[in-house]
Amino acid sequence: MKNIFKGKLKFIILLILVILGLVYYFTHRNSKEKVYVHDYSYIQVEKTDDIGTLNLNGSIKANNPIGIFVDKKLKVKEVFIKNGDFVQKGQVLMTFDDDETNKLNRNIEKERINLQKIQRDLKTTRELQKLGGASRNEVKNLEDSARVSQLNIDEYSELLNKTATEVRSPVDGVVSNLKAQANYLVDTDTSLLEIIDSNDLRITVEIPEYNSQSVKLGQSIKIRQDISDEDKVYDGEIVKISRLSTASSLTSENVLEADVKTNETIPNLVPGFKIKGVLQLKADEKNIIIPKIALQSENGKYFVFTIDNKNTVKRKEVTVKNIVGDNIIITSGLNVGETLIVTPDNRLYDGLILTEGSDPDNPMPQGEELSVPADEAVVVEDK
Repeated sequence: MKNIFKGKLKFIILLILVILGLVYYFTHRNSKEKVYVHDYSYIQVEKTDDIGTLNLNGSIKANNPIGIFVDKKLKVKEVFIKNGDFVQKGQVLMTFDDDETNKLNRNIEKERINLQKIQRDLKTTRELQKLGGASRNEVKNLEDSARVSQLNIDEYSELLNKTATEVRSPVDGVVSNLKAQANYLVDTDTSLLEIIDSNDLRITVEIPEYNSQSVKLGQSIKIRQDISDEDKVYDGEIVKISRLSTASSLTSENVLEADVKTNETIPNLVPGFKIKGVLQLKADEKNIIIPKIALQSENGKYFVFTIDNKNTVKRKEVTVKNIVGDNIIITSGLNVGETLIVTPDNRLYDGLILTEGSDPDNPMPQGEELSVPADEAVVVEDK
């Protein structure tokens, strides 16, 4: 019985000590630790339709490469270019062996000699016909022979005109898919090479499927060459969006391809060059948008801290439309004009009064007025 009494006494004493400790903590925590205004950063809450930016990967592509064909089975003599070379309009790209040309020239010369002989015989036969020494049929046969010989000459000449001795570039552009090389026997059904017209290139960006609802025709976008030494940025807009999802050529995800038109020409573009795009995103209506780092969560609910003109901290429960990127959209719980604490920590609680100035043990002020960062924010539908 005595042991039981001692056990209950110990429990009562321990309970009293815990209660006294809690009372002391809640009544003295403000006096023990001061929290300073300059320990935090702040923004004024406002509404905007500018919800941020979306970084996109892209590349330079050719619209319609020009295939170079010849319609005779010639043998390539010499090739002066290689894949990736930039060529100018009219530049000689390759030459062909002279055998076919020489053969046609010889045939033409032989047929001309034969025609001249027939024409002499025809003249003589016509004179004999007048004297009764030749028949009309003999004259007719020679006339037919002369006609056939002339047709042969015309045919050889036509073939000669179609027999290429060289290939010249039809446009300024870049050599692609080059098959021909020295001693290559031409296949008339396939191209010798392709020329990518430097004036017929397009800038494309890849839009991940999960961001596709955020991108619209006419949206502003800034373009920069990925390998450029310059930080030059070109303004443009989205002019075409594919409705066919394909696997990205740059990543493993599925994307939609969009065409971009820039306000000014980007110099020295080459198909295959990588580019970076920064797409400016706009909401359908103005919203309260805050940095994601200002948002706190507890028991599945979201809240933020604000401060009034008396430096009193208020904890405010909020609802959000989305949590993607660096920004979030607040749909309720926060009002325009309030001062939001952007960099909260575990020292803040509802009703805390911040002390003016900064911590003397940490004199470097951290607090400052910030604008809402816009990078990477993306609007998505509520789930």
